[in-house]
Amino acid sequence: MTRNAIGALNLLIVEDESADVAVVISQIEKLGWQYSVVKTVQAARAAFSKTAYDLVVLDRMLDDAEEGLALLGWFKTLESNAPGVLVASRLGSPSDHIKALDLGADDYINKPYDGAVLHARLRALARRLSGRRVPESVDVWEHLELRRMNRSALWCGQQLTLRPQSFDVLAVLVASKGEYVSRETMWHQVWTSYRNLPPQDTVLNTAISRLRRAFDGIPGAPRVESDRLGYRLVLSDNQGR
Repeated sequence: MTRNAIGALNLLIVEDESADVAVVISQIEKLGWQYSVVKTVQAARAAFSKTAYDLVVLDRMLDDAEEGLALLGWFKTLESNAPGVLVASRLGSPSDHIKALDLGADDYINKPYDGAVLHARLRALARRLSGRRVPESVDVWEHLELRRMNRSALWCGQQLTLRPQSFDVLAVLVASKGEYVSRETMWHQVWTSYRNLPPQDTVLNTAISRLRRAFDGIPGAPRVESDRLGYRLVLSDNQGR
């Protein structure tokens, strides 16, 4: 397929209705763009943390019951430029449009929409982009966000109070996505100046204890488990696996 003059962009579709997804995909394929599809706000955050999306087509009423517009505020906190956002929703009153645009959306289209109109809106939005977006440096695991540029972490949007070393330990655990990290791996990745030494139990135990204290009092926060296999993050029972 011949690429359009705008260039080959990468688009994230945040939509839980298969018929609407099909309409969006049909127009993206005509434009020659790449795309991914997710059904929830949480899945969108995770996808955006790994891929440089240029545009987002965003529904408001999604599978996880979280308002799609919550992503607009989240985009503002990222450590790089936010993507262009076209909100596509059956909430079509003037006040719905104004709310989304005030929160940072670039355009708003009411459902059900005509494919040709959607095509034109996507092209217009792409032309307004100032350039290709770059991947933001945020790691996401469930409701935990790790922002590597400013070395901060949030659980369900709540800032965690972490020492620099605690952040490094948490970064290793988040990268493992709930799998075990051996004591040797943790030691070599966090205490890089002492790689020639064997893991120091007192140092490791102190660091893990400090990280556990950072989660104290935070509803639903994950816990740090340790046993002979090493360390891992585990979701609380009310969060599920």
